[in-house]
Amino acid sequence: MANATSAPAAEDENGSSRNRQSPKLPAVLKSPAVKVFLIGFLTILLLIPTTFVWLLLEERADRAKGVAADIARSWGGTQSINGPYLAIPFTETVVSGEGEKRQRTVHHRTVVLFPERLELKGDIGVEERRKSIYSLPVYSGQMSMEGRFAAPPSGIFEPKDGGTIKIATNKAMVVVGISDVRALRSEVAIRLNNAQTVQFEPGLGVLAKHSGSGINAPIAADIWQRGFSFDLAMHLKGSSALFAAPAGQTTLVTLQSDWPHPGFTGAFLPEQRSITDSGFTANWTIPYLARGIPKTMEVDSLPLSGKLMGVKFVEPVNFYQTISRSLKYAIGFISLTFLAVFVLEMRSGWQFHWIQYGLVGCALIIFYVMLLAFAEHIGYGRAYLVAAGSATLLNAIYVGTSLKSRIAGFVIAAVLTGIFATLYALMREQDYALLIGSVIAFAAIAVTMFVTQRIDWSGLDAPRPQAHRQTV
Repeated sequence: MANATSAPAAEDENGSSRNRQSPKLPAVLKSPAVKVFLIGFLTILLLIPTTFVWLLLEERADRAKGVAADIARSWGGTQSINGPYLAIPFTETVVSGEGEKRQRTVHHRTVVLFPERLELKGDIGVEERRKSIYSLPVYSGQMSMEGRFAAPPSGIFEPKDGGTIKIATNKAMVVVGISDVRALRSEVAIRLNNAQTVQFEPGLGVLAKHSGSGINAPIAADIWQRGFSFDLAMHLKGSSALFAAPAGQTTLVTLQSDWPHPGFTGAFLPEQRSITDSGFTANWTIPYLARGIPKTMEVDSLPLSGKLMGVKFVEPVNFYQTISRSLKYAIGFISLTFLAVFVLEMRSGWQFHWIQYGLVGCALIIFYVMLLAFAEHIGYGRAYLVAAGSATLLNAIYVGTSLKSRIAGFVIAAVLTGIFATLYALMREQDYALLIGSVIAFAAIAVTMFVTQRIDWSGLDAPRPQAHRQTV
């Protein structure tokens, strides 16, 4: 009876036999534990292209800021209205020494008086100006101010060094600081005591020692010495934000606009505000004690520059900032996807090579590039839908066909849909991002623990192939 033997081994030229099959890796290198380690290492490597995406995002954001600055230079920048103030210059002449050493020194000083009451009203129309694919909220509004200056109190022109005081009564002026006077669209005049009208001149006058821009109007001595009421109006253009200083001892500010996305900021927030889809209305009341400064000051520049209050005309979605925040979650985003693929691989019996994991990760990184590119043209919401849908469909088909399982494809589609939806919610709810992210991470770990409970992580219990038996 013939013996059944295995196929003969090939012989080399020296007559020795050699196996035609390539040597196999040790079983431990094919274990799930090693696979998880390689997937983790691959996830860390994918942070390198993620960094390049972040650099691309920063470059595009800088480009957008540059274009916005160009629009602002042409239209008008962020406007700050600081005033009006009544500035009265005077000198103190100090004589020192005797005889031939006698010296005469003149010190130039300025007293600033604040209005007893100041009421500022603004009606602001906002629109978006575009240049290329970028845009910037710009505004044009009518600003009106009215109030009253009291007569200067006694004792405000006092010598500091024992010198002689001389008041420049004919050089007193009302000064209003405006951060970008180029954006004034009309001449500005101040009406005094509901009768006399005085035109403003460019510059800060006696308060121009330090940098700044504004307008000034001379006030006759017989008017400012007795106190006077005033009102003025200006047509002002600007962009991004509008601020005002609480220049009055008691200041009332009312702003209304057709922009539905205001961001109130500054030293004081509005007491009342109403925001609708058609715009907003806001009211501030700052009393004398809350302002925290005296009724008069001796200065040589505009006061209250650090106590501005106002509103920013916020863009509904600053997608550069939003995408930048989402990139911080990239490692968790990729890890959850790899985890889902790994579990499906362990349960399907088909092998998913680590290079295939890398391709899936690269598709997820391209999602960020697509999101940035499309958001610049069609807006963040629609761009997110296009980029997320493309990445989900591609990975679902790829994983499903690679694992020879339609169910695996549907599972990956469901997992990625949940991940993208969660990421979108995280970006919309910035205040709750950490809370939502921590809950999702805990849930992912819990699901992984129970789904992989029966996996042989060492790979040593895998069934071994039976040896060829010889029959006689």
